[in-house]
Amino acid sequence: MKDSPDVAIDQIDDDRLRVTVGDKQYDIEAYCPHRRGHLAHGYVNARALRITCPLHHSSYSLETGEPTGGPSGRPLCVRQVDDPRVPE
Repeated sequence: MKDSPDVAIDQIDDDRLRVTVGDKQYDIEAYCPHRRGHLAHGYVNARALRITCPLHHSSYSLETGEPTGGPSGRPLCVRQVDDPRVPE
């Protein structure tokens, strides 16, 4: 789910997602570190650059991976993609 037409969540492989917010892209873990909720079904807040797990509503910064709310105390593994046109 998203709050803006400039947001997309794409599955890269079984364990990774690419979250696009405007012209910024982030590779993130596909599953929440709290209880493994599938973040492809999460809520992306484009203004705050956060993703929220649909299972228990743990929220994470897309920039740092740090938890910003909810029950999770562990960070989410995130990496900003500098130039999405360059293959990884």
